[in-house]
Amino acid sequence: MRCFYFRAYDEAGHKRSGTMEAPDRQAADAALRKNGLRPYFVNDYEAVKKAARAQRKRQRIIVAAGAGATVFALILSGWIVEYAGRERAPNIVEYRETGLVEDSSGIIVAKTKEERDFALEIYNLWEGFYPGMITGLEVRKVLMTICVTRRIHDLPDSELEMMASNTARALQRRFGTSGCTLLIVEGTEAVIEVYYTALPESMRVKSYR
Repeated sequence: MRCFYFRAYDEAGHKRSGTMEAPDRQAADAALRKNGLRPYFVNDYEAVKKAARAQRKRQRIIVAAGAGATVFALILSGWIVEYAGRERAPNIVEYRETGLVEDSSGIIVAKTKEERDFALEIYNLWEGFYPGMITGLEVRKVLMTICVTRRIHDLPDSELEMMASNTARALQRRFGTSGCTLLIVEGTEAVIEVYYTALPESMRVKSYR
């Protein structure tokens, strides 16, 4: 049995966190749901503690403003659409022009304080599990785009899909939308795309790896 740290919503929509023992992450997730919780992050407790110590030593995230961030937001809004079962990944060549991927680690693009606060929360949660993975992200109420390093390919498919799905759920629940889209990008390639709807609940995951 392993010890897992979790964050979840209870039936009233309140956040809960704690530790539990289970054979693996999938079993921990299933046990939480059986007890009426809706987990959005579950990870090995020792890994979380180690990542938290490393996070305290890292430089605080840079919240970008100005022309570079504006260009990035405009580029994204031009081609990101709701998940529609497409065969090919979106074209992300434009990311090279923004400087986000290579030169501006930690950029956040968000129009409102609420969106920016949520982006910071998601950044810190990912940092707790995978330090240094995120290079930047954009948040809108129905869309979140996360840019990551090539180390994303080291994650097992099941682990990445769970992380992406939980992040999409968190986005929908935070802003109370009918549905939302999450896109994870590495370099000029889309890695995974998630479309989540709440009523009726539906999760569609498309991997481009």
